[in-house]
Amino acid sequence: MLRLLRVEHLPLIGCLEWELGPGFTVITGETGAGKSLLIGALGLLLGNRADRALYLDGDKPCSVEGDFFLNSDATMTLTPLLESSGIAPCEEGRLLVKRSISPSGGSRQFINGCSTTLAVLRRVGDSLLDLHGPHEHQSLLPRSAQLSLLDAFGGLQERVAQLEDAFEKLELARSRERIFSDPERERQRLRWTSMVQEIGQAAIRLEEEEEIHQELELAQHGWKLLEMVGELDALLFTEGGALDRLSRARRVLTAWSSLDATGAAKAGELLEAATVGLQEMGVLLTSYRERLDVDPDRLNALEQRRSHLEGLKRKYGPTLADVLLSLQNAERQLEDEETERRQHRELAEKRPELERRFEEILRTLAEERRRVGTILAQKVSAVLAELGFPRADFQVEWMVRPQPGRRGAEEVEFLFAPNPGRPPLPLRETASSGEMARVMLAIKTVLAAVDHVPVLIFDEIDANVAGETAWKVGAHLRLLGRQHQVICVTHLAPVAAQGDAHFRVSKEPAGNGVSVSLAQLGFPERAEELARMLGGKSDESLALATRMLTETPRPASPTSGAKPS
Repeated sequence: MLRLLRVEHLPLIGCLEWELGPGFTVITGETGAGKSLLIGALGLLLGNRADRALYLDGDKPCSVEGDFFLNSDATMTLTPLLESSGIAPCEEGRLLVKRSISPSGGSRQFINGCSTTLAVLRRVGDSLLDLHGPHEHQSLLPRSAQLSLLDAFGGLQERVAQLEDAFEKLELARSRERIFSDPERERQRLRWTSMVQEIGQAAIRLEEEEEIHQELELAQHGWKLLEMVGELDALLFTEGGALDRLSRARRVLTAWSSLDATGAAKAGELLEAATVGLQEMGVLLTSYRERLDVDPDRLNALEQRRSHLEGLKRKYGPTLADVLLSLQNAERQLEDEETERRQHRELAEKRPELERRFEEILRTLAEERRRVGTILAQKVSAVLAELGFPRADFQVEWMVRPQPGRRGAEEVEFLFAPNPGRPPLPLRETASSGEMARVMLAIKTVLAAVDHVPVLIFDEIDANVAGETAWKVGAHLRLLGRQHQVICVTHLAPVAAQGDAHFRVSKEPAGNGVSVSLAQLGFPERAEELARMLGGKSDESLALATRMLTETPRPASPTSGAKPS
């Protein structure tokens, strides 16, 4: 509920703090006393457009602040919106909403002390408060809201949840079918398959690229190298070559040693080492010559292998390591694709059953909604008859959606015609604000248990109402106040007499002008105010006002008040 409304620098009102309690609160006062300004202040809190002529007071910014107390349901409803908008959460169920309007007409909005946008303020306002009258702020006008309330009124939420579940499963099956019927997806799968086959068949080893390079280097210079090896072999190992000369040198060294063993010893060691080294050189040349056995077929095979690897690198590289990574990625994609195709096949097998279940729930829900719609129309019409529309026509019209969705195959529209001979129109097209307010009262009365907007404000609800109808309007407002916080501006004593709290708006002299004051009335003051509303403060009207008050049930004690800031 709204616990406190604080206004600063609003023309005529000035600064005011208005403390409210639960239940049904009435506001009365002479015509032109300023009641519309008070309702306008609430409208500003909801994000309504600010009229500079009405809401700006000279060079001072105007501000309106509402202190709301939220129950657990309202807290749960608003928490996701607050979190997504970067607004601090409610502490102990307390929500602070403030709007400040500068003299230039610009406004700033704050929720729980956090700056926010006007759009977020309006969304929060939609969840907290409905204003019925000239300053319309009515959550019942959108078709989606009407359908939700009708489902709640008929206790169809579980059936709607079943439909949403069936729709989601069927849509999943349909979406998978659309995905796998996409030609581009099949082309992509073929590309992955081709990649796996092409790279896999190449049997790539990361080190082979260097090996091929080295082997080709040798093969490409093979004849020249063989010539060089042959020349070395001739110089070292043919008759008269190095090895032959070493043999003659060893014979000479043997003769030297026989004459001077000590002097020839070191020379003998060196000559022996040279002989061994030359023999090892012969083994090396033989081995190298075998490796240089130039095979044209081998050379061609190496060239082809290198060309094949270069082609793979151009397509999937730029390196062989990248080619192998591309292979791994393609294999993983094909594995995921196969898993999804298996799931798709399973869903495709279930699709006939999913369609059958969806159609069955769709048909059942449509039948139940139409049944509930008939009951709702009858109940609202009955309440409307009590509220001064004995021959009004309230209808629940159904329209078929082009395509059934998660909420069903139909949309709903509440229609209303106040008098016979006029076609019923959607509520949003109802012209008279007084008529609209009473229609909303009738609907809210019937839907009170399932309508979760906590604060309801009715302005001009008593237009063209008198006598017994006025009593019934007040009775319905009082009844509605048992499940909502109801605030009503009224000119009718039978309505005002049934309020749980009563405030009077009046104009008083202030300097060179006037100001608006708001006062809570106790029993004697209420009787006098009702007497004034009945036509004057005569003994008869005062006695009637007293009887009206005593015959209306009262709460144990008042819980609201008003005081200047």
